[in-house]
Amino acid sequence: MTREKLQGLESLNELAFTEEEASVMLSVFEEMADRESILASVDTEATEIMVHVMPMTNVLREDKRVQNFAREDLLNCGAERSEDSWIVPRLVK
Repeated sequence: MTREKLQGLESLNELAFTEEEASVMLSVFEEMADRESILASVDTEATEIMVHVMPMTNVLREDKRVQNFAREDLLNCGAERSEDSWIVPRLVK
């Protein structure tokens, strides 16, 4: 990371670093790059790809359409109704 790239990030994110803050940020980015290079050097060829740390099974239920309430019972709960629907007051003119 160079000072010019950091200035570009400042502009992009609408930040303004002092020289002291900029030097701290540059050292942070340098440390991150060092650690990234260490991780990149690790041989992961024989490592199995993993999505979750713990083994997981599908915990979702099967989708089944179920009518829990009778339509007539639900229509009786409204203030006003027509044959097969509720009548609601108009909110917008």
